[in-house]
Amino acid sequence: MAVLILNQRRRAFAPYLTWLEDLDEEVYLYTSPAYGEITEPFALVQVFDNWVSNDRVEIDALRLYEEHPYRLIIALDESDLIRAARLRERLHLPGQQLESAVAYRDKAVMKSLVSPQVSCPAFRRLASPLHLYDFVLEHGLPVVVKPVDGMGSMNTDIIQTQEQLNGVWERGLGSGLMVEAYVEGEMYEIDGLMMGQEIRFASVGKYSCKPLEILRQDCFVELLSPGCAVYERLVHEVQQVIEALPSPGVSTFHCEMFHTPEDEWVFCEIASRTAGGRISESVSAMYDVDLNREWVRGQCGLPLKLPVPRPSQVAGVYLMPKRPGTVETIPQTLPFEWVKEYVPRVRAGEQLDAAHSSVDAVMTVIIVGENSASLQARLSQLLRYLEQEVQILPAYKEDTTHEAPVISGKQ
Repeated sequence: MAVLILNQRRRAFAPYLTWLEDLDEEVYLYTSPAYGEITEPFALVQVFDNWVSNDRVEIDALRLYEEHPYRLIIALDESDLIRAARLRERLHLPGQQLESAVAYRDKAVMKSLVSPQVSCPAFRRLASPLHLYDFVLEHGLPVVVKPVDGMGSMNTDIIQTQEQLNGVWERGLGSGLMVEAYVEGEMYEIDGLMMGQEIRFASVGKYSCKPLEILRQDCFVELLSPGCAVYERLVHEVQQVIEALPSPGVSTFHCEMFHTPEDEWVFCEIASRTAGGRISESVSAMYDVDLNREWVRGQCGLPLKLPVPRPSQVAGVYLMPKRPGTVETIPQTLPFEWVKEYVPRVRAGEQLDAAHSSVDAVMTVIIVGENSASLQARLSQLLRYLEQEVQILPAYKEDTTHEAPVISGKQ
């Protein structure tokens, strides 16, 4: 038989044949042009433009099955999970089915299933502006309005005032949205690998910034030692979340939880895929595990390499969000041996807009340390260095009052 891969990643981030070097089957690749030059010996390759919206991906996959049957469909990106699930159900193939894919993708469905088991903020799917009006009457402000199938905090708004609420109605609410009560507290994230509804591996991280501020503020995600009390509590909470949702089969997961000032854990959301924002790479730096590799191998029934429960170091990832302005200088390398990965995502002379998602960054930096204290000390050293070496000339608003220009964005 064979395996069909639906891919929209660059080749460097998706070495499928290396991950599957001991798989004695043909591998078919359907991919976007982002993959780049294809030199690996796939049994079949087809490239599709406009990958996310191109319905021929599914139609051609059905036609391919008629001539060259395959036993599995592998898809790693969140926007491909429902597409892959539809094909599995149509072809009666194993793996995540449509009910599970929707539950892990549609946040309103997700919270409806999870809320009987785990504390959730009040929420409602928005079919009309009257629903938002009624929700605010009942729960007050602030509230969060976001797409039910959103990713990376894109198109997510915190509405704090009546003026902001009026602005939402004036521009039109749109479709595919939900509203939920704003939760005050710290944000934690949990990544791992599950088999059915059982967590086989978990990594716990804490965001340095408040929810949704990652679009405007520098943020550091510190991975916590498995020996700390917070780790055990969060893994327990997320296990309950997973048990409340239809099983995706073998899958990675990325979950976010609020920790309130009253010491309550409140569910934010979960996805049946690997974290973005270089969080999964920081997990790899700490635990020596490639979650995507194990996810792909697990679906194929191949042996897995799971990490030891007590790693010898801790890790974290720093993200500097984009802000309006022009990049003057940015280093190409960093002079610290404890930096495990540095990815500059802009170049000198580039004009920037504000960040539109949580992964829309000037740079990401993964650092390691012996413990939390050394990790925080190294983060402070890194920030002092970047303050001197990164220069972004702020954008200016048009001066129509003949007064001093107004500077927008972070300085």
